[in-house]
Amino acid sequence: MSLTVWKDPEVNHIYCMGVDTAEGLAHGDFSCIQVLDVRTSEQVAVWHGHIPPDELAEEVYNLGMWYNKALCCVESNNHGLTTIVQLRHLGYPNMFRKRSLNQVTDTISQEFGWKTTRTSKPLLIDDLGMALRNDELTLYDRFTVAELRSYVRNDRGTMSGSPHDDRVMALALSNQMRQYAFMPEYAPVVDDYWTINWFARMITENEKEASENRIGASTVRGSI
Repeated sequence: MSLTVWKDPEVNHIYCMGVDTAEGLAHGDFSCIQVLDVRTSEQVAVWHGHIPPDELAEEVYNLGMWYNKALCCVESNNHGLTTIVQLRHLGYPNMFRKRSLNQVTDTISQEFGWKTTRTSKPLLIDDLGMALRNDELTLYDRFTVAELRSYVRNDRGTMSGSPHDDRVMALALSNQMRQYAFMPEYAPVVDDYWTINWFARMITENEKEASENRIGASTVRGSI
């Protein structure tokens, strides 16, 4: 298992994480966490290794909390469900939820994580490909770059990497989260103490208080 960090979290920056899960067997597939800075579109950290899916949740929790409660998206197929359940048990505060409308009952349901299907996987990969072609992402991990170069789509439309694609899938999930990170339900509360907005708010409040207490103001009561 390894964690590589290129940039530490910065105050008031928003981050997102994509999590690709595996069973955790020593000779099986790897699990991977990709962290992106939404403001700069830089790859700031990558976790990679063999680990049981419930223990992976602890790694995701710690890394996400460190990166300002990063918006976290876990691939919900197979072992990812275990990771999601454990993350909810740990109380991780910023998990992606996909909503869908039941046209029969006219109710909205939500599922935690991203379920990869024959329809949703091409969306992930196509959006990642477009971001890379447009130079929207800055990647520092040479292993991620190597996986991207070996990732192919065959004549039947099936997509896979050789021999692994965990870094690609985690990056695709994280890239997808960039469009959700500023939504009110996901955006973290930013401490604006001593910023321009804070000073402007203080001036407005002070002017309002002075206006309310000036001589002759309707809020001033007394007798002569």
